[in-house]
Amino acid sequence: MPKDVKEINRPLKWDFNTKKVGIYCRVSSNSSGQLHSLSDQASGLTRYVYRLPMMVVADIFLDVASGSNVVNRPEFQRLLQSAQNGKIKYVLTKAVSRFGRSTEDVLVATRALKERGVEVYFDDQEFGSFNPEAEQLIALYCSVAEGENKSHSEDVRWGLKRHAENGTSKLYNKPCYGYRQNEDGELEIVEEEAVIVRRVYAMYLSGMSIVKIKAALENDNILSPTGKKQWSKHTLEFMLTNTKYHGTAVIFKTHTPEYKAKRKVNDGEVNSYAAEGNNEPIIPEEMFNRVQEERTRRSNVEVGEDGVKYRKSTKYSAKKKE
Repeated sequence: MPKDVKEINRPLKWDFNTKKVGIYCRVSSNSSGQLHSLSDQASGLTRYVYRLPMMVVADIFLDVASGSNVVNRPEFQRLLQSAQNGKIKYVLTKAVSRFGRSTEDVLVATRALKERGVEVYFDDQEFGSFNPEAEQLIALYCSVAEGENKSHSEDVRWGLKRHAENGTSKLYNKPCYGYRQNEDGELEIVEEEAVIVRRVYAMYLSGMSIVKIKAALENDNILSPTGKKQWSKHTLEFMLTNTKYHGTAVIFKTHTPEYKAKRKVNDGEVNSYAAEGNNEPIIPEEMFNRVQEERTRRSNVEVGEDGVKYRKSTKYSAKKKE
Protein backbone atom coordinates (compact mmCIF):
# COMPACT_ATOMS: atom_id res chain seq x y z
CA MET A 1 0.00 0.00 0.00
CA PRO A 2 1.41 3.41 -0.93
CA LYS A 3 2.80 5.34 2.03
CA ASP A 4 0.62 8.43 1.47
CA VAL A 5 -2.58 6.35 1.60
CA LYS A 6 -1.49 4.85 4.91
CA GLU A 7 -0.78 8.31 6.31
CA ILE A 8 -4.12 9.72 5.15
CA ASN A 9 -6.11 7.01 6.93
CA ARG A 10 -4.45 7.12 10.34
CA PRO A 11 -6.18 8.89 13.25
CA LEU A 12 -5.53 12.59 13.56
CA LYS A 13 -3.34 13.51 16.55
CA TRP A 14 -4.46 17.12 17.07
CA ASP A 15 -7.69 19.00 17.72
CA PHE A 16 -9.37 21.14 15.08
CA ASN A 17 -11.64 23.88 16.35
CA THR A 18 -11.96 25.93 13.16
CA LYS A 19 -12.19 25.32 9.45
CA LYS A 20 -9.22 27.41 8.39
CA VAL A 21 -6.17 25.29 7.61
CA GLY A 22 -3.04 26.49 5.82
CA ILE A 23 -0.92 23.87 4.07
CA TYR A 24 2.79 24.62 3.76
CA CYS A 25 4.99 22.73 1.28
CA ARG A 26 8.61 23.31 0.28
CA VAL A 27 11.31 21.90 -1.96
CA SER A 28 14.82 23.26 -2.41
CA SER A 29 15.06 23.44 -6.23
CA ASN A 30 12.95 23.60 -9.38
CA SER A 31 14.18 20.33 -10.86
CA SER A 32 11.49 18.04 -12.24
CA GLY A 33 11.93 15.58 -9.39
CA GLN A 34 11.67 18.29 -6.73
CA LEU A 35 8.60 19.85 -8.34
CA HIS A 36 6.99 16.40 -8.45
CA SER A 37 7.71 16.12 -4.72
CA LEU A 38 6.12 19.54 -4.16
CA SER A 39 2.99 18.37 -5.95
CA ASP A 40 2.91 15.18 -3.90
CA GLN A 41 3.20 17.14 -0.65
CA ALA A 42 0.36 19.47 -1.58
CA SER A 43 -2.01 16.79 -2.86
CA GLY A 44 -1.34 14.40 0.02
CA LEU A 45 -1.86 17.02 2.73
CA THR A 46 -4.94 18.39 0.97
CA ARG A 47 -6.55 14.93 0.93
CA TYR A 48 -5.59 14.59 4.58
CA VAL A 49 -7.51 17.75 5.51
CA TYR A 50 -10.53 16.93 3.36
CA ARG A 51 -11.20 13.69 5.22
CA LEU A 52 -11.59 15.63 8.47
CA PRO A 53 -15.10 16.71 9.44
CA MET A 54 -15.83 20.45 9.37
CA MET A 55 -12.39 21.29 7.92
CA VAL A 56 -11.44 23.12 4.72
CA VAL A 57 -8.15 24.16 3.19
CA ALA A 58 -8.03 27.95 3.49
CA ASP A 59 -4.76 28.37 1.57
CA ILE A 60 -1.77 26.45 0.22
CA PHE A 61 1.72 27.91 0.46
CA LEU A 62 4.34 26.56 -1.95
CA ASP A 63 8.01 27.53 -1.69
CA VAL A 64 10.83 26.52 -4.03
CA ALA A 65 13.76 27.63 -1.91
CA SER A 66 16.35 26.52 0.60
CA GLY A 67 15.00 25.83 4.05
CA SER A 68 18.02 27.36 5.74
CA ASN A 69 16.67 30.92 5.70
CA VAL A 70 13.07 32.06 6.11
CA VAL A 71 13.78 35.51 4.67
CA ASN A 72 14.25 34.10 1.17
CA ARG A 73 10.99 32.14 1.26
CA PRO A 74 8.17 34.44 0.09
CA GLU A 75 5.40 31.88 0.65
CA PHE A 76 6.60 31.24 4.19
CA GLN A 77 6.42 34.97 4.85
CA ARG A 78 2.92 35.05 3.34
CA LEU A 79 1.92 32.19 5.65
CA LEU A 80 3.05 34.16 8.70
CA GLN A 81 1.15 37.20 7.47
CA SER A 82 -1.99 35.13 6.85
CA ALA A 83 -1.81 33.80 10.40
CA GLN A 84 -1.39 37.31 11.75
CA ASN A 85 -4.46 38.45 9.78
CA GLY A 86 -6.54 35.57 11.10
CA LYS A 87 -6.94 33.91 7.71
CA ILE A 88 -5.64 30.57 8.96
CA LYS A 89 -5.87 28.93 12.38
CA TYR A 90 -3.73 25.84 11.83
CA VAL A 91 -0.74 25.01 9.67
CA LEU A 92 -0.21 21.54 8.28
CA THR A 93 3.19 20.62 6.84
CA LYS A 94 4.83 17.37 5.79
CA ALA A 95 7.80 17.43 8.17
CA VAL A 96 9.94 19.67 10.36
CA SER A 97 12.57 19.77 7.58
CA ARG A 98 9.95 21.13 5.14
CA PHE A 99 9.12 23.95 7.55
CA GLY A 100 12.79 24.85 7.94
CA ARG A 101 16.33 23.52 8.38
CA SER A 102 17.43 26.05 10.99
CA THR A 103 16.41 25.25 14.56
CA GLU A 104 16.30 28.94 15.42
CA ASP A 105 14.12 29.86 12.43
CA VAL A 106 11.63 27.07 13.09
CA LEU A 107 11.38 27.85 16.79
CA VAL A 108 10.96 31.58 16.18
CA ALA A 109 8.23 30.92 13.61
CA THR A 110 6.32 28.37 15.70
CA ARG A 111 6.50 30.63 18.77
CA ALA A 112 5.19 33.59 16.77
CA LEU A 113 2.34 31.47 15.42
CA LYS A 114 1.60 30.10 18.88
CA GLU A 115 1.20 33.64 20.21
CA ARG A 116 -1.56 34.09 17.64
CA GLY A 117 -3.18 30.80 18.62
CA VAL A 118 -1.97 29.01 15.49
CA GLU A 119 -0.61 25.49 15.82
CA VAL A 120 1.77 23.86 13.36
CA TYR A 121 1.36 20.12 12.84
CA PHE A 122 4.28 18.11 11.44
CA ASP A 123 2.71 15.15 9.67
CA ASP A 124 5.68 12.81 9.36
CA GLN A 125 6.75 13.24 12.98
CA GLU A 126 3.14 13.21 14.24
CA PHE A 127 3.28 16.09 16.72
CA GLY A 128 2.08 19.68 16.88
CA SER A 129 3.75 22.83 18.11
CA PHE A 130 1.34 23.00 21.09
CA ASN A 131 2.84 19.75 22.39
CA PRO A 132 4.68 20.46 25.69
CA GLU A 133 7.78 18.74 24.27
CA ALA A 134 7.48 20.37 20.84
CA GLU A 135 10.53 22.61 21.10
CA GLN A 136 12.79 19.74 22.12
CA LEU A 137 11.45 17.63 19.25
CA ILE A 138 11.92 20.48 16.76
CA ALA A 139 15.51 20.98 17.91
CA LEU A 140 16.16 17.26 17.51
CA TYR A 141 14.73 16.95 14.01
CA CYS A 142 16.38 20.19 12.84
CA SER A 143 19.77 19.01 14.08
CA VAL A 144 19.32 15.79 12.10
CA ALA A 145 18.38 17.76 8.97
CA GLU A 146 21.30 20.14 9.51
CA GLY A 147 23.69 17.21 9.76
CA GLU A 148 22.31 15.72 6.54
CA ASN A 149 22.72 19.06 4.77
CA LYS A 150 26.30 19.45 5.96
CA SER A 151 27.18 15.92 4.91
CA HIS A 152 25.61 16.48 1.49
CA SER A 153 27.50 19.77 1.10
CA GLU A 154 30.80 18.07 1.91
CA ASP A 155 30.05 15.29 -0.59
CA VAL A 156 29.30 17.86 -3.30
CA ARG A 157 32.50 19.79 -2.60
CA TRP A 158 34.53 16.58 -2.66
CA GLY A 159 32.98 15.66 -6.01
CA LEU A 160 33.68 19.11 -7.47
CA LYS A 161 37.31 18.92 -6.37
CA ARG A 162 37.79 15.44 -7.81
CA HIS A 163 36.36 16.44 -11.20
CA ALA A 164 38.49 19.59 -11.16
CA GLU A 165 41.64 17.57 -10.52
CA ASN A 166 41.05 15.07 -13.31
CA GLY A 167 39.86 17.70 -15.79
CA THR A 168 36.31 16.40 -16.14
CA SER A 169 34.58 19.27 -14.32
CA LYS A 170 31.82 20.94 -16.31
CA LEU A 171 32.82 24.21 -14.68
CA TYR A 172 35.71 24.48 -17.14
CA ASN A 173 33.19 24.98 -19.94
CA LYS A 174 30.78 27.23 -18.10
CA PRO A 175 29.77 29.88 -20.67
CA CYS A 176 30.48 33.56 -20.15
CA TYR A 177 29.92 36.65 -22.29
CA GLY A 178 31.55 35.98 -25.65
CA TYR A 179 31.05 32.21 -25.53
CA ARG A 180 28.31 29.62 -25.74
CA GLN A 181 28.31 25.84 -25.46
CA ASN A 182 28.01 23.80 -28.63
CA GLU A 183 26.24 20.45 -28.92
CA ASP A 184 29.29 18.68 -27.50
CA GLY A 185 29.36 20.93 -24.44
CA GLU A 186 32.50 22.72 -25.62
CA LEU A 187 32.86 26.51 -25.62
CA GLU A 188 32.64 28.30 -28.95
CA ILE A 189 32.98 32.01 -29.67
CA VAL A 190 29.94 34.22 -30.20
CA GLU A 191 31.55 36.70 -32.56
CA GLU A 192 29.12 39.60 -32.04
CA GLU A 193 29.92 39.45 -28.31
CA ALA A 194 33.62 38.77 -28.82
CA VAL A 195 33.87 42.07 -30.71
CA ILE A 196 32.71 43.88 -27.59
CA VAL A 197 35.19 42.00 -25.39
CA ARG A 198 38.08 43.01 -27.68
CA ARG A 199 36.82 46.58 -27.68
CA VAL A 200 36.69 46.71 -23.86
CA TYR A 201 40.28 45.45 -23.62
CA ALA A 202 41.46 47.93 -26.24
CA MET A 203 39.69 50.85 -24.56
CA TYR A 204 41.22 49.97 -21.21
CA LEU A 205 44.74 49.77 -22.66
CA SER A 206 44.18 53.11 -24.39
CA GLY A 207 43.88 54.71 -20.96
CA MET A 208 40.10 54.76 -20.49
CA SER A 209 38.76 54.13 -16.99
CA ILE A 210 36.04 51.59 -16.19
CA VAL A 211 33.56 54.46 -15.81
CA LYS A 212 34.40 55.84 -19.25
CA ILE A 213 34.22 52.41 -20.86
CA LYS A 214 30.83 51.93 -19.27
CA ALA A 215 29.62 55.25 -20.66
CA ALA A 216 30.98 54.49 -24.13
CA LEU A 217 29.16 51.17 -24.36
CA GLU A 218 25.91 52.68 -23.12
CA ASN A 219 26.17 55.63 -25.50
CA ASP A 220 26.48 53.16 -28.37
CA ASN A 221 23.38 51.29 -27.13
CA ILE A 222 25.31 48.07 -26.57
CA LEU A 223 23.41 45.83 -24.18
CA SER A 224 25.10 44.27 -21.16
CA PRO A 225 25.56 40.46 -20.86
CA THR A 226 22.20 40.33 -19.05
CA GLY A 227 20.48 42.36 -21.76
CA LYS A 228 20.30 45.62 -19.83
CA LYS A 229 20.94 49.08 -21.25
CA GLN A 230 23.27 49.90 -18.37
CA TRP A 231 26.55 48.13 -17.72
CA SER A 232 27.81 47.57 -14.19
CA LYS A 233 31.39 48.32 -13.25
CA HIS A 234 31.62 44.88 -11.68
CA THR A 235 30.75 43.24 -15.01
CA LEU A 236 33.51 45.14 -16.79
CA GLU A 237 36.05 44.39 -14.07
CA PHE A 238 35.18 40.71 -14.27
CA MET A 239 35.55 40.81 -18.04
CA LEU A 240 39.00 42.33 -17.75
CA THR A 241 40.18 39.56 -15.41
CA ASN A 242 38.51 36.53 -17.00
CA THR A 243 41.27 34.15 -18.12
CA LYS A 244 38.88 32.32 -20.46
CA TYR A 245 39.30 35.18 -22.90
CA HIS A 246 42.88 34.04 -23.58
CA GLY A 247 41.94 30.34 -23.54
CA THR A 248 42.62 29.31 -19.92
CA ALA A 249 39.74 28.25 -17.70
CA VAL A 250 40.36 28.64 -13.97
CA ILE A 251 37.94 27.24 -11.41
CA PHE A 252 37.68 27.78 -7.66
CA LYS A 253 38.62 31.47 -7.89
CA THR A 254 36.14 31.78 -5.02
CA HIS A 255 35.22 29.25 -2.37
CA THR A 256 33.04 28.65 0.67
CA PRO A 257 35.32 28.28 3.72
CA GLU A 258 32.86 26.14 5.63
CA TYR A 259 29.27 24.96 5.57
CA LYS A 260 26.76 27.86 5.37
CA ALA A 261 29.53 30.45 5.18
CA LYS A 262 29.48 33.15 2.51
CA ARG A 263 31.57 32.66 -0.62
CA LYS A 264 34.82 34.61 -0.67
CA VAL A 265 37.77 35.19 -2.96
CA ASN A 266 40.18 32.28 -2.82
CA ASP A 267 43.43 33.71 -1.47
CA GLY A 268 45.13 30.33 -1.42
CA GLU A 269 42.99 28.70 1.27
CA VAL A 270 42.07 25.95 -1.22
CA ASN A 271 43.59 24.82 -4.49
CA SER A 272 42.41 26.39 -7.72
CA TYR A 273 42.75 24.59 -11.04
CA ALA A 274 43.61 25.95 -14.48
CA ALA A 275 43.03 24.24 -17.82
CA GLU A 276 45.27 25.89 -20.42
CA GLY A 277 44.04 25.71 -24.00
CA ASN A 278 40.58 24.94 -22.69
CA ASN A 279 38.84 27.03 -25.34
CA GLU A 280 39.53 29.20 -28.36
CA PRO A 281 40.85 32.58 -27.18
CA ILE A 282 39.12 35.87 -27.96
CA ILE A 283 42.20 37.97 -27.16
CA PRO A 284 45.95 37.15 -27.13
CA GLU A 285 47.41 36.16 -23.76
CA GLU A 286 49.94 38.98 -24.13
CA MET A 287 47.11 41.51 -24.30
CA PHE A 288 45.46 39.97 -21.23
CA ASN A 289 48.71 40.22 -19.27
CA ARG A 290 49.16 43.85 -20.27
CA VAL A 291 45.71 44.61 -18.93
CA GLN A 292 46.55 42.96 -15.60
CA GLU A 293 49.72 45.03 -15.34
CA GLU A 294 47.74 48.18 -16.12
CA ARG A 295 45.13 47.30 -13.51
CA THR A 296 47.87 46.94 -10.91
CA ARG A 297 49.40 50.26 -11.94
CA ARG A 298 46.06 52.03 -11.67
CA SER A 299 45.08 50.43 -8.39
CA ASN A 300 44.24 53.01 -5.73
CA VAL A 301 45.14 50.60 -2.94
CA GLU A 302 48.68 50.02 -1.72
CA VAL A 303 50.01 48.05 1.22
CA GLY A 304 52.34 49.87 3.61
CA GLU A 305 55.27 48.41 5.50
CA ASP A 306 52.98 47.85 8.46
CA GLY A 307 50.79 45.61 6.30
CA VAL A 308 47.91 48.08 6.37
CA LYS A 309 46.13 48.90 3.09
CA TYR A 310 46.00 52.59 2.15
CA ARG A 311 44.12 54.36 -0.60
CA LYS A 312 46.26 56.46 -2.90
CA SER A 313 45.10 59.21 -5.22
CA THR A 314 45.18 58.50 -8.96
CA LYS A 315 43.22 59.85 -11.87
CA TYR A 316 41.38 56.49 -12.00
CA SER A 317 40.33 56.55 -8.33
CA ALA A 318 36.72 57.09 -7.40
CA LYS A 319 37.88 58.94 -4.28
CA LYS A 320 40.86 61.17 -3.64
CA LYS A 321 42.65 62.04 -0.45
CA GLU A 322 41.70 65.35 1.04
